[in-house]
Amino acid sequence: MTIQHKNITGADLHEPKGVASATVGKVYISDGSGSGDWEYPPAKAHAEMYITGGTTAHTLAGSSAYSLLNPSGEWTAGVTNILTSTPASGIITLNQAGDYYIDFWANLTTTAIAQGAAYNIKYALDGTVGTRKTTVVKTTNGADKLTLSSSGLVTATANQTLAIHIAGDATSSDEDVTVTEAGFTVLYLGT
Repeated sequence: MTIQHKNITGADLHEPKGVASATVGKVYISDGSGSGDWEYPPAKAHAEMYITGGTTAHTLAGSSAYSLLNPSGEWTAGVTNILTSTPASGIITLNQAGDYYIDFWANLTTTAIAQGAAYNIKYALDGTVGTRKTTVVKTTNGADKLTLSSSGLVTATANQTLAIHIAGDATSSDEDVTVTEAGFTVLYLGT
């Protein structure tokens, strides 16, 4: 007797192909061509780092150059699953190839320099600074407390690193900023 696969029921059903070697937490994603792959569902892979009560001055690079935002000893690993956060170096490793949602915010205390001086952030993938930037500008000639935030999407290959880089402008380069509070969160969206 021949039974069509679509008519198999109960105890005669079998798990999808590859289930025996699938990693815990992965789901089968169809590729639309009669096959598929085992992948983490969106947001299953995530990582977070944060700064609370930061007091370490971070000196901006000269000539408006971008440098890794890594006030020594200030980052703390937050909730992390599958991705890897490395607070000592201010980076998050994107262990899965695919698309990621990035969210970053920070409260900065500046030095007393000219009103209108700017501070810029960009994300960097494997140390290469991206083109999108967020800028915040001083509102007084004194030491200001500024807040900046940014979010976006990035496509990465497996094991690339992601970090936040900061730069000043012609006035604020070579000056100090102190990141008093910050959050850096990355969510894997899938392929």
